[in-house]
Amino acid sequence: MEELIPSKYFLSQNFPNPFTHETKIKYCLPVRTKINLTVYNSDGIKVKELVNKIQDAGTYEVKFENGNLSAGPYYYTIQTNDPSSNSLQEQAEQKFIETKKMILLK
Repeated sequence: MEELIPSKYFLSQNFPNPFTHETKIKYCLPVRTKINLTVYNSDGIKVKELVNKIQDAGTYEVKFENGNLSAGPYYYTIQTNDPSSNSLQEQAEQKFIETKKMILLK
């Protein structure tokens, strides 16, 4: 079966949410792109970089484990750039940024 290529960028809500030990985050890329998916605490401090690489178009899922983090709200942000963009204007047109909130329970 052939994998379907998404028609637009998409960042899903993590599942489960709230979570205790681990949660999963799905995202879709309509084109090959450089992606950065990062988790921040409620003070805006980076706690974990989940993905930082060029990926082909498709649907992806990553697992986030709480480690030694304290209970409370966290935010995850996806940011993309088209690696083939030559100008700043092209890069701005290809950029996708979205942030979602997740809750860690202990």
